[in-house]
Amino acid sequence: MTKYIEYFQVEAKCLLKDFKKNLPEAKSRCEKYFNGRDSLSLMNAQHVIAKEYGFDSWNDLIKQEPHKLAEALIVTKNKTFNSPFKLWHGGCITTGYEQNLYKLHKPEDYQLEYNPKTKNFFPRNSASAGGRGEYVSFEHLDVSSYDLSGIDPLKVRYSEDTKWPEDSTKLPQGFNPKEFLESRKNPGLGIKTLHKLGIKGQERNVVVIDPFRLFNHIEYHNSLKGYEEIGFDTINYNYSGGSNGGFISSLVGKTCGIVPSANLYYYAVNDVDDTKSMTQDNFVIAIQKAIELHKKLISEGKSGIDVIHIQRGISSDLFKHEKGHEKVLEVKQEVEKLGIWFSNGVTNNYPENKMLRIERIFCKLAGDVENPSDYELTEYSPLHKVPHTQKELFVNSLCFPGGARTVALEVKMDEYAFNHCAGSFAQTFMIGVFILAKSIKESLTPYEFFEQGIKTGTFKEGVGTIVNPVALIESLK
Repeated sequence: MTKYIEYFQVEAKCLLKDFKKNLPEAKSRCEKYFNGRDSLSLMNAQHVIAKEYGFDSWNDLIKQEPHKLAEALIVTKNKTFNSPFKLWHGGCITTGYEQNLYKLHKPEDYQLEYNPKTKNFFPRNSASAGGRGEYVSFEHLDVSSYDLSGIDPLKVRYSEDTKWPEDSTKLPQGFNPKEFLESRKNPGLGIKTLHKLGIKGQERNVVVIDPFRLFNHIEYHNSLKGYEEIGFDTINYNYSGGSNGGFISSLVGKTCGIVPSANLYYYAVNDVDDTKSMTQDNFVIAIQKAIELHKKLISEGKSGIDVIHIQRGISSDLFKHEKGHEKVLEVKQEVEKLGIWFSNGVTNNYPENKMLRIERIFCKLAGDVENPSDYELTEYSPLHKVPHTQKELFVNSLCFPGGARTVALEVKMDEYAFNHCAGSFAQTFMIGVFILAKSIKESLTPYEFFEQGIKTGTFKEGVGTIVNPVALIESLK
């Protein structure tokens, strides 16, 4: 069965069921194509569904390529996206499905060199690797002609369409790229257990503000309730989407998400002004829009915004030289007065406990994502330089998975990518757990969340206190 066909079949069965109940909406939908009919067959209902999604007939629908079905689902269900087709890879490519130009590329097209002695790829310059040495991206690449038995799969970003060697001896022992990518869709640490208990963040709301445009994806399109771009029309600047959007938005994803039933409002902001200098002015505009959205939701009797999440720590002193910084600090105070968590960067300054901090961890290659013992600190963690004897610092470091996970591929609406272990997205996991916890205890504050996280987490020597979402939420009941 072609990917997504089952979804359309279910829709057709539901429509037929509602038609037989004489529900007005169902009757109206069917009358557009079968006017005057008192009874319809499942085949008729399937025809209606096919037409509603832009196809000539049910037979036409079932013959479509998966990405076309994904496009139909997104276009019909969610009108907020601009173009989910644009392909992004370091800002180098702007081809897409619709021009039939999409293809796998060779590693050398992306400034990667191969060392046959170590069987590793490495970037020709630090810029192409984000300054992270041997960490490389195999997204959309054909690496099938190389002997990759010496690579560390955890240090590679790769997508479902990455073409690997067919000979298993040319891959790391025991590593099956397809199976591994699929297994890492599970967030781990008990998140799926909470979902089975019905704790999915229903009707909770989160705002994400990020300097990257978002391309829509089948993974999170039903949860994406609002999308707006701010400041991209002020300069002639080729600012494409980036990995941040796909990773952070997977927070509300249906398969790899932490809060699959929560609502996401995404503001893509340009952080460069007309002179190409860094600015926070558009962040301020987005934050103010989020405040108004919060007030609107409250006035409608709904839950307000639980978290405004900004991946880059713009409110810290590291960014105080940027234009608009003082205004960010002002609106941050306004946000916090409304009871919204202003999640920004990896530092927390709680007077009750100045030692509290977030740490990034990842699950080992052959590890069990549910088992805290199989998690390690990322090698960029500052705790690597701290002696284990300073146990109090480790105890007060609440650890969340920040990488080595599979998330929505930000540039192809129906595919996924494994994000290497150097990922810096622990905050995404953190706010997801916080939102789940808020659905149990509405009055929960960020400090109380950290306090309970430390009390209920699993301490691992030399790593820190690894969050235990199930135990944390149980403690709040």
